[in-house]
Amino acid sequence: MDDLVFVGALGITGLCIAAIILLYGAYSVAIMMYTALVSGQFEVILTWGIVILVAGTLYMATGCWLRKTGHI
Repeated sequence: MDDLVFVGALGITGLCIAAIILLYGAYSVAIMMYTALVSGQFEVILTWGIVILVAGTLYMATGCWLRKTGHI
C-alpha cells in the first residue's frame, strides 16, 4: 500500500509541475502579445494568433480522427 501512495503522490506532483510550466508559458505568450500590441508590432500578434488557431484545429482534428477510428 505504501508503494501505491508513493506512486500516486509522484503522479500528482508531476501533474502539478506540468500545470505550472504550461501556465507560465501561457502567461509569457500573453505578456509578449500585450507588449507587441502596445508597441504596434501586429506581425507578432498575427503570428501567435495563427499558431494558436492551427494548434486548436489540429487538436480538434485529432479528436475527430480518434472518434472515427473508435479509440474514444
